[in-house]
Order: sequence, then C-alpha cells, then structure tokens
Amino acid sequence: MNKHYILTLFLSIILLAFTSIKAERSATMQNLPFDKVIIWGCKLHSHTHSYIHWAFYRAFKHMGYDTYWLDNNDTISFNFANSLFITWGGSEQKIPLRDDCFYILHNCRLPKYKELYEKGRCITLQVYTHDLLSREVEKLDDYIYYSVKDQILYMPWATDLLPHEIDEIKKQIPKKKKSNGIAWIGTIWSGIFGNTPQLDSFKKACRENKINFRHITRCSMEQNIEHIQSSYMAPAIQGKWQCDKGYIPCRIFKNISYGQFGITNSKTVYDLFKGKIVYNSDTYQLFYDAQKKLQNLDINELYELMDFVKTKHTYINRIKDLLDLLAKVYQEKNK
Repeated sequence: MNKHYILTLFLSIILLAFTSIKAERSATMQNLPFDKVIIWGCKLHSHTHSYIHWAFYRAFKHMGYDTYWLDNNDTISFNFANSLFITWGGSEQKIPLRDDCFYILHNCRLPKYKELYEKGRCITLQVYTHDLLSREVEKLDDYIYYSVKDQILYMPWATDLLPHEIDEIKKQIPKKKKSNGIAWIGTIWSGIFGNTPQLDSFKKACRENKINFRHITRCSMEQNIEHIQSSYMAPAIQGKWQCDKGYIPCRIFKNISYGQFGITNSKTVYDLFKGKIVYNSDTYQLFYDAQKKLQNLDINELYELMDFVKTKHTYINRIKDLLDLLAKVYQEKNK
C-alpha cells in the first residue's frame, strides 16, 4: 500500500468525520437561530452541579458548537448576540437576558425569564421523578418526558464520557487490575434527602470483608475514572427519598461507562437497565449480591451495559432532546 493512498484514505476519514459532525449540528440547529453556546455558572469543582455543566461543555464542543463557559465573576467584553445559554438557579444572578438568545434553565427563578418564555426562547430542564407521570406530558423515551405547552423537558442526567471514549475504555478493561478498596466519589449527607443510612449499611458489609471504603470529594475527570476502574466494585447508592421518587443519578451512568458493572439500591435504576444490573434495596445485602455477581461475571454483560449507556445516556443524547424541544417551542410561539 503506497504512501499516497494511505494519506488519501486518512484525509477522507477526517473529512467524513467532520462532515458527519457538521450535519448532526446542522440538523439540530435548523430551526434555532443561534451560533454559539454559553454554559453559565458553576465553574469546574466549585459546586456539585459543576460536573453537570462540565459534561454539557464537553458534549457541545464535541458536537462542533462554538462553546464558552462563563460565570458571574467574569469581567468580559463579549458579543452575546445569538447565543444559547444553559444555566442553573444557583449561579445565574448576572446572566445576560436578551431577546436574540435562547435559554435552557434548571431550577431558576422563572419570573425573571417570563418575557423570554412568552417568546419561545426558554425551556425548563428538570430531572425525572415519578411525580411527573401525573402531569400532562408526552413520552419521548424511557424516563424522558416533555411538554411543549409548559416548555419543559424531564430527563435523567448522563455519563460525562463521549461515545468514542466509552469504546476506548472497553478496550482497556481486560488489562485493568482491581484494588481491595472502594472509592465513593460524590456526596454523603444526612437528612430527608440524604444517603448516610444507606451508605452506613453498605460500609458495614465492606468492613466485614476487609474492603477499604474511601470517600473522595474532589478530583479531575481522569482521576475519577481511575478511582472507579480500580475499585473492587462501584455502587451507585441513593437515599430513601431519591429511591422513592425515582430520581436517577448520574453516578450509575458514569460508573458503568468507566468500566464497572452496575450496582444500585434503586428499583427505578434497576428497571431503566432492564434488570441487567445488581439491585437490592437493602444496601448491606447489596454488597453481598454484587460480590457474588462479580465473581462469575461474563465480561460481555459489562460490555452490553456500556453500549447501552453509550447509545442512549450520554450528554449528546440529552442535548439533542433539549434542542428538539426548544425548536418545537420556538416554532409554536412564532407561527
């Protein structure tokens, strides 16, 4: 095979990939006149929600959008015209409000955006819980619902990895060695919304088996992946309120996409994965159920879960759904 042929083939592949990304972007944007994306607030590691913004930022960049990440503390001279903003209610105090921009809002003070909602330039992003099933909503996919009238999309979070990154991790799995410990990356808190009792029961089982349970509160994405991959197991344990309400955490998607088998104490999460992960509402027994499963795990079962996340539960999936709804709302308001 001569060098000219190899170079031509390589350039063709690059051109095809670029064309695919542009076509994907164009198809989604065709009814929405914006030319850049601005993630507003929660710079990385500043708040729990910053990891959601990080995932949106990475996905929009990958999809070919001109993407920026700004917050209330930035002193900037910036042309905000024709922007799409994504923000969260704890960090949008100084967000520019413009008639030529679009807004995706999570837990924001909605009266502030009243005129923009009326013009079809705002939608609300809310997480899935079972409560929404009693409302007038349409089903888009499993655990994803929307209402054009109310301008709202209900959805779970997702993994912060991109599809091709999940494929790369799959190649690494047979070479990865597990430690005799578990890294818990995320929040541990008490109260009605907390998960402390559930984690205490799980940690009791860890101690009985001489498994070191470590709580890690802040790390880079690369460190997060390494901690999870090297853990003996990687559960996504939730408090009673979240389990009862059907809240679906990003942790389950991340852990699976990073190369760990799914382990949950949530029936909703178990159902989302079609019963193909380990589930027990009793977190003490969950440890032993997971231990038994992992001793005889067929690696193809893990690959199947990873492919499921790659296909349906990345932020690329979530962005497409959000922009589709925003386009429907904008068209409806501007007939």
